Amino acid sequence: MAKRIQCIALLIIIVFAGCVREDPETTPLILLKTGAAFTADGSEVPPGGVLRFGLSVSGGGGAITNLVVKRISDGVAVTEADKGMYISYGGLDTTLIYTKSYAQTERWVFSVMNSYRDTASVSLTVLKGAGSAWGEINYHPSIKAGLQDNQTLPHFVDLHSGAVWDAENVTGHEAEVDMAAFWYITSGTSSPTLTCPAYSSALTYYPLFGSWDVRNQTMYDYYTSDNDLITVEQFNLATNDSLLVNAYRPGSVSGQSKFAYTGKVVPFRTADGKYGLIRVIHADETPSGEMEIAVKIQK
Repeated sequence: MAKRIQCIALLIIIVFAGCVREDPETTPLILLKTGAAFTADGSEVPPGGVLRFGLSVSGGGGAITNLVVKRISDGVAVTEADKGMYISYGGLDTTLIYTKSYAQTERWVFSVMNSYRDTASVSLTVLKGAGSAWGEINYHPSIKAGLQDNQTLPHFVDLHSGAVWDAENVTGHEAEVDMAAFWYITSGTSSPTLTCPAYSSALTYYPLFGSWDVRNQTMYDYYTSDNDLITVEQFNLATNDSLLVNAYRPGSVSGQSKFAYTGKVVPFRTADGKYGLIRVIHADETPSGEMEIAVKIQK
């Protein structure tokens, strides 16, 4: 009888074990693209040269929620990007563009996380090449944009071309808009402010952004601006993109730059990876006022 009970118990265990499903594999996958269009592992690139990284990412059964890009220059790590997202289907296929620094060795690490909080990463090394490859810039000496309640000046700025549109004629140009400006009081302090279509609080002042299919995210280096690390004289003397690239500190950036007072110089990076500097020629401190800026940006 005892033997029969043991056999039945063993049979139940076997059947039960056969019915239990293992948890599905949820590790995401991230791959670096290869080919002539992309920077290869071990490449030698002169300072100022273009670095182009192609990424193919799948979520491993979960949604892709985060992408982090780190540059380790001669042992010093800087987070170039930390992007939250939610991509449920189709994966992520993207090309990231950066500029080679003066470092002898750069280690680039690309990490992805999915909705299960599983992660994966891939990396490569770029070496310092001979010479330099700092590039040409576009210069827009005067761009005037209205603050949020200004009824006479346009509001939406393309930092690449210097074009400005108002709400009536921006249709068809939404994907070109990099910047807008507004004024408000923050913690009791007057603040002319730079923003961009992708920044959530910009909707308070420009609700039209919420209806756009493309909302560009321009990142402003507020630390350099707040601490006046780049002077107007340095801005005026810049004839290539060396200062534009090296002034930008990716560890202290936001889609909004407060306290953009007259005389400030603000480094920025556009959604398509172009570095630049905004010089605030004049900033009114009233919501119906205007902001006049000069812009230098990579071609």
